[in-house]
Amino acid sequence: MAIHKGYTAKRRFWICLLALGASSISVQLVMIREVMSSFCGNELVIGLVLGVWLLFTGLGSALGIPLAKRRRPERTLFCGHVLIAIIPFVQVAAIRALPLLWVRGEMLGLTSAIFSSASILVPYCLVGGAMIPVAGALLQGKETTSKVYIADTIGDIAGGLIFSLVFVYTFSHWDSLVCLGLLNLLAAAVMTSYAGIPVLVVLGLGVLTARPLHMSTLSWRFPGQEIIVHKNTPFAQLTISKTGQQINVLQDAIPLFSTGNLDMEAVAHLPLCQVERKSNILLIAGGVFGTIEEIAKHKPKRIDYVELDPAILDLDRLIGQSLSHPFVHVHVGDGRLFVKKTGTKYDAIIIDLPDPENAQLNRFYSQEFFREAKSILTPEGVLSFTLIGAENYLEEKGMAVNRSVYAALKSVFRHLLVFPGITHYYLASDAPLTTNIADVLAKRKIITRRLVDYELPTMADPHRIDLLSQLLSEQEVSPNRDLSPAAFGHLLDMWLKKSGSPKTLLYIMFVLILVFAALSCRRNVIGFTIMTSGYAGMAFELCLLLLFQVIYGYVYLRICIFITLFMIGSALGAFISGRIRRSNSWQILVTDSGLVLLAALACIAVAGGIGGKSQASLFAMQYVVIPSLIFCVAFAAGCQFSAASRLAHGSEAEITGRLYVADLAGAACGTILTGLLFLPKIGIIGVLISVLVLKSLSFGLNIVSRRS
Repeated sequence: MAIHKGYTAKRRFWICLLALGASSISVQLVMIREVMSSFCGNELVIGLVLGVWLLFTGLGSALGIPLAKRRRPERTLFCGHVLIAIIPFVQVAAIRALPLLWVRGEMLGLTSAIFSSASILVPYCLVGGAMIPVAGALLQGKETTSKVYIADTIGDIAGGLIFSLVFVYTFSHWDSLVCLGLLNLLAAAVMTSYAGIPVLVVLGLGVLTARPLHMSTLSWRFPGQEIIVHKNTPFAQLTISKTGQQINVLQDAIPLFSTGNLDMEAVAHLPLCQVERKSNILLIAGGVFGTIEEIAKHKPKRIDYVELDPAILDLDRLIGQSLSHPFVHVHVGDGRLFVKKTGTKYDAIIIDLPDPENAQLNRFYSQEFFREAKSILTPEGVLSFTLIGAENYLEEKGMAVNRSVYAALKSVFRHLLVFPGITHYYLASDAPLTTNIADVLAKRKIITRRLVDYELPTMADPHRIDLLSQLLSEQEVSPNRDLSPAAFGHLLDMWLKKSGSPKTLLYIMFVLILVFAALSCRRNVIGFTIMTSGYAGMAFELCLLLLFQVIYGYVYLRICIFITLFMIGSALGAFISGRIRRSNSWQILVTDSGLVLLAALACIAVAGGIGGKSQASLFAMQYVVIPSLIFCVAFAAGCQFSAASRLAHGSEAEITGRLYVADLAGAACGTILTGLLFLPKIGIIGVLISVLVLKSLSFGLNIVSRRS
């Protein structure tokens, strides 16, 4: 009888944590994408959501300690799984309803982002965090915390893979939550007797019949617009809406195109008037929204059009049939990776991307990218792109963005020409550039609907061009770099200023996170060790993923694989730790010193990886160096967590709860401080140095503690 009860408890333990881990990661990804759509894709919001998620999940783990001490933890887990199944639907509906609370077109600030996202996300995080120590109460023995860590990590692996490889391609966010809800209701059924099954059946039917609410709630995000198509892709949420006779295309609620928009005239004609007809042209993004049609007026020999998201290419059938031209060759993939690999020489490279609003986009405005672009241009070829501007006066932060990019461009090309306006149009070449665009267009018999008659006289005014050139070059600034994304940092500052968000609020948030991290260890050396390892793990992961992105481009599947590799390393490290015949304190010292060494090696890898150009070095970085560093860091962190759980004092529920609080508090610091402050300000090397310093301090404290 006792053996049967033990087997039942063990089975419930694994079902609970596997379902919880899979649900938590998938729901987290859904919430990030939904919040991004409500806040127009701002990367500051991504870090905020992750930070809030980690912090309150850690707090939930602390609250779960007294619940774990109660008799019959199955009842608590039953209620927990029911809540985990239902809450995400309420969260998604609440996030989509946020635009109804604000003035249409209002730029939402940090204050709105913090309070709205926190209030919506906290209930799920508290419930999910509390269930972790309660699930551990199903087992007995000193290895319980380690088993909880392993089971939870395996669930995270499953959730990440299922969402990234299945849900994001085949289901809407709402349908993904339906699948996860049914999974948790099944897990709840395992925790209860037959008496609770009817309740779960009713809830399951309710979840299934609520599917039509997906489009109803989605319409709240676009008040006054008729939604024609809404599609989930691995990269964003694409929406086609209609307002009167106007068709709008939105990516994460950011307008990409509207019928009647003629911005593509300047994007295409300003650079192509610098080169001869019958040219080879590389276009990165934006082609289906009219840019290709404008380029076609110059009778190009060949257009290589690179688009990251294939779903955007599908829009061509609804918008303009631009891809039907015989000289257009479409390439699906990352634009920068294409520039690295192509052997073709181009007369013009046109970058039709948004401003460097995040680390991914910043790669197309850096000194390193400009050098790569120059290497595939003909001697008289031209590179063009746009940046945020102003009709008459560009405020301080916007000017800082332009100056950092201008400095990077000036260090690579001999001749620069910037046309002023609400948008600044940048041209760069080693050959002289002309402002006489109207004459070239007239000679080629190209008629524009807005450019020549309305915009060009102001844009091409010599006095305005000279004045802007003086403003951009009057101060010595650091060029925008891959490893030091200054433009990205300035744009974050500009968003805070334009949205009326006091920057002090951001720093207050940083201080509160640090205070929470400090309280999570409370003069406890083991807690401090786990907290700093949580920081190190997240900081390493962000830095190495950014390094991979910089070198090879944004390859979605590869990044998913690397994150999964990190979680596998964590689980394997925790598993191996229990089988090492050395003391737990010895394991903690070795893993701490290992993380210090790995931080130093990562600094070397970053410096070498950016400068490496040979096929051998590129292959080694992609398939050996970066994966090995990710795996080793995760393995060390998992091994250390398991050893610390055996060294800590208290009941198993207390140990599990306290260590999870410390780990998640450190991870929250690694997410928010690294992603929002350190990376934009001090770059990848600076972040890795912060890891080296923190883990060296942890190593020293552990040596002192062991001797005493």
